[in-house]
Amino acid sequence: MAARLLPDGRRERYREEWSADLRDAPAAGISSTQLVSGAFGVVLRTPRSAKAFGLTPSALAGRRLRWSVAWIAAATALALGSLFTRPFLAGGPIGGTPAVDLVVVALVGCVGLIWLAAATHGLLAASGPALRWGGTLCVAVVAVPALAVVAVAVMPMMMLGGMFAGVATFVFAWGLPADADPERRRTWPGLPARLGTRVTALVGALVVLGGAALAVAHILVWNPSAKVPGLTVPEIYAQMAARSEPAGDAVIWAVVWGATWVPLGLLFLATAIFGNRGPLRRLDARRVARAALVALIGIGFTQWVAGFSMGMSVADAFAVSGGDSALSGLLLTAAATVAGVIVALRVLPPASVAAAPSATG
Repeated sequence: MAARLLPDGRRERYREEWSADLRDAPAAGISSTQLVSGAFGVVLRTPRSAKAFGLTPSALAGRRLRWSVAWIAAATALALGSLFTRPFLAGGPIGGTPAVDLVVVALVGCVGLIWLAAATHGLLAASGPALRWGGTLCVAVVAVPALAVVAVAVMPMMMLGGMFAGVATFVFAWGLPADADPERRRTWPGLPARLGTRVTALVGALVVLGGAALAVAHILVWNPSAKVPGLTVPEIYAQMAARSEPAGDAVIWAVVWGATWVPLGLLFLATAIFGNRGPLRRLDARRVARAALVALIGIGFTQWVAGFSMGMSVADAFAVSGGDSALSGLLLTAAATVAGVIVALRVLPPASVAAAPSATG
């Protein structure tokens, strides 16, 4: 952890030194606790200026801003996971009570605010102390209500964009320009490419097509059955029609939503068969893995949009709740939450600065 908290250019050097020190400490009569505390002392004394990182102030602020976005995105994924799993678990995926969920989400979000404050502080490094610290505090304080407003807008945004999430992911995965330098593509943060492009693409196709099919089955079969136990699905649909709540439009809505994910799954399947050549040249293993994770987030967190009509029809026809009741909904939400945290903390952060700093100031 101490090594990870150091500037990128110094990290490997100190990691090697500290590992050797820990290995040789017993023979020298030095406790590992002393070495670890000394390592964190080095971390606290290490300069954090742009010069120490070998970057311009604006470049360093941009890196810190990306870390801020990453941690706030992780908090958002955890908050959505807690919200959607509350019908199944008291207090959501983190356990305990809703207050525990709120505390964990707030702590993760606060890390993002700290990075935001650090970015602001770095940009104002040339200013006087009053302006630098006052501006940093101002940005941190204003960010809290601003994020609250964004949080309130999340649900309407998901409602509007949930039906197009699959198409949007397909367009970005296929059409987003790739860096011309293959070495940069290999070292850019994200998932490792150990499986190779074709195997990764096959796994991605199974995730997207299987996830979409699971979500549609959840909306149309498993969730209605869980809400109205004792009746078969045809009997549920027949009673819905008899009570002026026909399922026809809701079925079409769910199937159309599921179909929007099929092009992305077929794109991955084509990559698995033909490799990333010709029109598929941008789909290397890392891009496929990242796009599959984004798709998993979209499927898990927007399936309620596709199932909203069916849920309301079942609720009105049988006087039950409109939320998820089948365990398939819990699985979809849990997968989306885990994928959201992975994308937030593995894909959104900036790449490491490869060059060691030229100065210590």
